[in-house]
Amino acid sequence: MARLIHIADSKGRDANVLFSGKPKKTSLRFYTIDGDTTNTLRVVKTTLNGSYEKLIAHFGDDTKLGQELIVNDPELDLLKTGMFIDGANKVFVDANFLPCATVKITEKVFDTTGNLKEERVPKELLGNILEEAPIKPSGKLFPKSQVYNRFIFSKKYQLSHVNGLTFDFLFELAKELHEKDSMMLVGTGEKGIGPLVFQDGGKTYRAFMEGRIKDNKYILLLHLSNLELKSVTSIPV
Repeated sequence: MARLIHIADSKGRDANVLFSGKPKKTSLRFYTIDGDTTNTLRVVKTTLNGSYEKLIAHFGDDTKLGQELIVNDPELDLLKTGMFIDGANKVFVDANFLPCATVKITEKVFDTTGNLKEERVPKELLGNILEEAPIKPSGKLFPKSQVYNRFIFSKKYQLSHVNGLTFDFLFELAKELHEKDSMMLVGTGEKGIGPLVFQDGGKTYRAFMEGRIKDNKYILLLHLSNLELKSVTSIPV
């Protein structure tokens, strides 16, 4: 489903354009031994009583639990395991595995060695892709090979025009990046380096714009990353 994003170019022109993601479709097909097509269904794997946390609390240690799993299969609920389901809702439980009426969600921050640095209340971020101030190019160009070897991309969106004027606008953006064979960091703020938040309560992303053209056609992509690869200077023992 396409949505709008407010974006500017290096000349200071701005416009609301469409962005959308292409759903991934697997090329794999599965068949039965008789050649019939198969369907994917959701089934109940286990209940709360069959979870590791509940079982370890009941049996005390992994050794006893391991023996019980071999002999008695306590993780299985023969009345419910394997039942087909249409959907599911998340439910928070307390230390006694009873449903909670209210919960306090915290965010844990770890350092590079895996030690807990901070535990805090998660920040409620608001979407900023359709603000009055547009997302703008930072002017920082990165060779494509450098970007791919430095950042891990988790999402990709295609920008599309809504009329003839926005076609020319996006075509010029794509042409500039195509000729320089580079990606450009785009973002919020005066310098165009601020993170993007695509929906209220969503994650922050760095955005890199890639453009390609062929004749009078263009493709303009936003590659999103929230994880940067860094060199390891020392490995703790």
